[in-house]
Amino acid sequence: MPRRHDVSLLFDLFVTGQRVRRVLAEGMAGSEMRPDEYAVYSLLFMYGPLTATEMSHQLGLPLSTALDYLKAIDEAGHLERIRHPDDGRAVQVALNSRGVAAQARANAHWEVVRKQVEGSLRMRKADVRAALQALDDAAAAVLETRRREATRRR
Repeated sequence: MPRRHDVSLLFDLFVTGQRVRRVLAEGMAGSEMRPDEYAVYSLLFMYGPLTATEMSHQLGLPLSTALDYLKAIDEAGHLERIRHPDDGRAVQVALNSRGVAAQARANAHWEVVRKQVEGSLRMRKADVRAALQALDDAAAAVLETRRREATRRR
């Protein structure tokens, strides 16, 4: 069946997201971590310690969803809480040594899929990244505009 270029860019994004979700789920099977969990662990691994608000912004998630992930990571015994260096009232979170080990185990599965997908690209990875960033920027701008409009209506 030929690709459907005539529906919409958002439709294409939806279909691509579904395929990527499937390939990641298959590739991460046996890793003891879902792909979405791995993304959160990786953010903490690479950029932690972070506040929950910083996490939600980085991941494009509502704060409540970021807090749900943190609760699960904490319940798994993989989270460390650190007093914020600039604001003693705030808390930052990071992976503890068990969390780092869990992220590393899952990373072995993730890397196989990453290499397969990147190796199958028919254009430069940098160009794909630029297009994804442009889509993310556009979605963020729409969300911000909608938030401002909703605030004005109140």
